[in-house]
Amino acid sequence: MAGGPVVVIVGLAREPTTELAGVLRRLGYRAEVIVWPASPIRGSAPAPLATIVDLRALGVDAERACRAARADRSLRRAPIIALVPEQEAPRLDLSLGFDDLIVAPYRVTELAARLRLIRWRAEREAAPERIRIGPLALNQATYEVTVYGSPIELTLKEYQLLVFLMRNPARVFTRPELLDHVWGSDYFGGTRTVDVHIRRLRAKTEAAGDLLETVRGVGYRLAAPPEPEG
Repeated sequence: MAGGPVVVIVGLAREPTTELAGVLRRLGYRAEVIVWPASPIRGSAPAPLATIVDLRALGVDAERACRAARADRSLRRAPIIALVPEQEAPRLDLSLGFDDLIVAPYRVTELAARLRLIRWRAEREAAPERIRIGPLALNQATYEVTVYGSPIELTLKEYQLLVFLMRNPARVFTRPELLDHVWGSDYFGGTRTVDVHIRRLRAKTEAAGDLLETVRGVGYRLAAPPEPEG
């Protein structure tokens, strides 16, 4: 997914850093490798979703790279993850300034889950607490969804799917895109689960009108109801 969030890797222009970049791209992220040493590391480019400092590749430069990443004004606004070899983990200096660590050899599913959690937190912090589209309202602080003020009961995945669609009204998403954003790129189920959840959401929000639209041959969108004529 070329348009996915940016994940910066501080490492070397060879294995194992290049292998990690390939894994991130397969998970739908844009991997940006910063070859150490680099000064300044990144300058004023937009903040990435996260920065991974590849301690496996950096060896004796790992400490300096961690501190440089934390000092860089573009990188320090996002979580910094240290990817550390298993034999080095017990001796790792926890004061280096990283926010999380992954022990190598790592599982791709673990890396995907960590990044998905970071992404979810970033989207939640950036999103308004209350979202309203026509008679459909959602309160992210209380997890309450109402239609014309009356609460409706949703499962967790139904709620997460509705939140995503309400944050992006009128935009059409394919089934694989919805599967990636709501279930995660490491979900092994088929796209039919999206159809099932859309159908359930339609049934539970039918009092709000036909807000959940099928775009034939493409996917789904949540469309705001037409404004009443003056």
